[in-house]
Amino acid sequence: MIKFDKPQKSEYPQIVNLVNNADQIYLNIFSPQEFKEYDCASESIDNLIKGEKSREYLCAYNENGAIIGYSSFRLKNPQTVWLSMIYIDPKYQKKGFGSIFLNKIEEFAKKLNALVLVLETDQKAVWATNFYKKNNYQILSDEDLKKYPFDKVLEKNQVEGRYIFGKKL
Repeated sequence: MIKFDKPQKSEYPQIVNLVNNADQIYLNIFSPQEFKEYDCASESIDNLIKGEKSREYLCAYNENGAIIGYSSFRLKNPQTVWLSMIYIDPKYQKKGFGSIFLNKIEEFAKKLNALVLVLETDQKAVWATNFYKKNNYQILSDEDLKKYPFDKVLEKNQVEGRYIFGKKL
């Protein structure tokens, strides 16, 4: 049974370890220099504290109360929730926990009256793109991003080599 809750500050070290350990997979697609440039495995307690004012945090806990997942998201505008990150402890991946967690974030976004949940991921991160596609997210084209309800997602052009995924809620 998975429980979801906002983390306590005392749990921030566990979150930092989870995120930074899970980010190691990016060494399979990025050079060490790119890994550093893209700030992979660079989560910190200070960053979590700074983010408290502008983001929501949600953790997934296993039956023993250990953190097995972490997410950060924010209401970007009245119709859009932006998912900044979602991580599942590698020991719990490929068991459906990521989909359950993503559904919980979608429920949270609906409570905020958002119309869409969106995120960005690297095109080389095939595991991530497959995960979002499996969970009925679509890759948004420039044309999609001009149409309601995705029209307020970006204020600038898409970043080359990245996908914007979105789902209507």
